[in-house]
Amino acid sequence: ASYEEAYQLARRMTDSTRAAVSRYPEMAEIALTSADAARIEKQGKRAIYLGMENGFPLGKDIRRVEEFYNNGIRYITLCHSRHNDICDSSSDRLPSEHNGLSSFGREVVMEMNRLGMIIDVSHISDKSFYDVISLSLAPVIASHSSARALARHNRNMSDPMIRALARNGGVIQICLLDEYV
Repeated sequence: ASYEEAYQLARRMTDSTRAAVSRYPEMAEIALTSADAARIEKQGKRAIYLGMENGFPLGKDIRRVEEFYNNGIRYITLCHSRHNDICDSSSDRLPSEHNGLSSFGREVVMEMNRLGMIIDVSHISDKSFYDVISLSLAPVIASHSSARALARHNRNMSDPMIRALARNGGVIQICLLDEYV
């Protein structure tokens, strides 16, 4: 039941964002590509990228990755504060469920690569991170992570992780929440 609830909520959130943008076309537009972003910026509007923080709404249905892509989602943060069927979280107090990416998680990474979706590794466990880095054929991002060298927190990335992210061609954006910095 919670899979279906999360799926329906994700759909409603995407639809709501699309509706808001359509009410104010002079201010913003949904960007599906980098070319869209450049065009929208030249028009003096805000480019809105749709993403999903926590792949839980995928449930265990690999077809939902493409469904959400077709609905404008361009990146997915694989998990959030708890383990899900994709991978282990860095902050779940329960023991590791998959020891990194699950077999379904490996399918999700490959499907995201096939579609050209951005894989976001913020929130995932260290083992999940290294599994993604070794499997992904494209650069990945850490959209809102921080450095363990600054603040010792499970959600922050170690220097070796940040270097692996850079070698992969990916980027980290620093989360400025006080406990992470």
